[in-house]
Formats: sequence, structure tokens, C-alpha cells
Amino acid sequence: MNYGKFKSYSKPTNTPLYVHNKSNHPPSIIKNIPESVNRRPSEISSDKEVFDEVATPYQEALRKSGYTYNLEFRPQPQTPPSHKRNRSRNIIWYNPPFSKNVKSNIDRTFLRLIDKCFRTGQKLQKIFNRNTLKISYSCMPNVKQIIDGHNKAILKKDSQPPQDQAEKACNCRNKDECPLEGACLTKEVVYQATVKSNNRTETYVGTTSTEFKTRWRNLQVSFKSEKRKSDTELSKHLWQLKSKQENFTIKWKILAKAKAYTNITK
Repeated sequence: MNYGKFKSYSKPTNTPLYVHNKSNHPPSIIKNIPESVNRRPSEISSDKEVFDEVATPYQEALRKSGYTYNLEFRPQPQTPPSHKRNRSRNIIWYNPPFSKNVKSNIDRTFLRLIDKCFRTGQKLQKIFNRNTLKISYSCMPNVKQIIDGHNKAILKKDSQPPQDQAEKACNCRNKDECPLEGACLTKEVVYQATVKSNNRTETYVGTTSTEFKTRWRNLQVSFKSEKRKSDTELSKHLWQLKSKQENFTIKWKILAKAKAYTNITK
């Protein structure tokens, strides 16, 4: 039957579990967990009686996680929709990893550096200030993530085929036209492009986690399509040479092997 009431639903076998308040997480995350837990049943429950009925398991889960926060019914106020346009700012975020073992207040030091290096009256102060430079801590990997990352590296190493069965390093039909002289299928590399024009030599350094040939093909599109000439600094330089009708040559080489960045292994 329909009684005109509604509430949040969770499966009978579902047990809420939250990050412990002593966990090595940024204080802002620990502080906002109880608030976010309280917000969902408050917005969904039709009245305080329904809220008190569904809030018990959430309250017990918060207690087990070390929180003293008391859940209470806070219905969302009914406000008319706003048609005001909000201007979006270009914000640069600094995300240092958070750890309770670090005693330095990185947040305060970072903001002081902004005030010191970009003072009022300087040309760059309008671009770099407290409104455009923000800091937000990132979480360190927990024990499970560290172990999973280690196991993944070990298993990947053991599953690699022997050298004689490894994949070939080049699949170019004409080996003389291979951009990396027979090593274009190499993955996870730091590469360098050397551009030689009339009386000038420029170098461009990049990295790719996929095969170099895949990255090289994507770069070729920006070299040929004027609509994508601003994709990379290398394509910008080549289109400048084309506008001046200068002849140029590109030489590619691998500088180093480098795995792609992951938040687990850092």
C-alpha cells in the first residue's frame, strides 16, 4: 500500500563500513565522512520518524569507526532554482600526499609561498594567487594497495615470455622507414625528437606508456592536420617551419625506459 512516505533502502545483508577516524587520511576527509553519512538518509527520508528508523545501522557503523557524531534529521531546504550564471575560474591544484608522520604544515607553507612570490603589483599576481592556486591532499596507498602493486609486478615479471619468444620490436614493412630503427613497438619509454632546419636544431622530449609507434602515429596527425597544430609543442614548431617554407628533418630516439605513473606505486 502507498502511505506517501519514502526512505533510503539498503540490502539486509549490507553492513555499512567507514574509514576509521584514526586512519592516515587528510583531516578534511575524516571530518566530512559523518556529514556525508548524515546527508543521504536526511535527503531521502520523508520525515524524522522514518529517518530514525533507517539511521540505526549507520550510527552503529560510525561508532565502530571511532566517530562521536550523532545523526539527526536535516531535510534539504526547498529553494527555488537559481538562474545565476557562475563564472568558472582556471584553478591549478597542488596535490601533495598526506601522512600523519609529516609534522610540517604543507598547506600553510604553500599558501605563504604564494603570498611571498606573487605579491600585489606583480605582473603574474593576477594569474597566480590564492584564488587560482589551491592545495588538496591526496591519500597515501594503504597496505592492501602496496601489496597488490608488489604482487602485480612480480606476477607480470613471471608471466613474461622468454627472450626468444618475446614479441618482435618492429612490424614496419620497410625496416629502413622505421622511426626508431627497428624498435618502434617498444613500450613505456621516454623518447626524444630532434628537429633540424636550415640553421637551427630543436629537441622535444616526451613519454608514452603505450607502444612508441602508436604515439608516433598520433603525432603524425598533428603534423599533417592544421586544425591540430596546437596539440603539442613539437607540432607548433613544425607548423612554424612550414609557414616559413623551411625544410626540416626529424630524428627519433629512446632516452630511457620509464613505466607509467600509478597512484598505487607512485
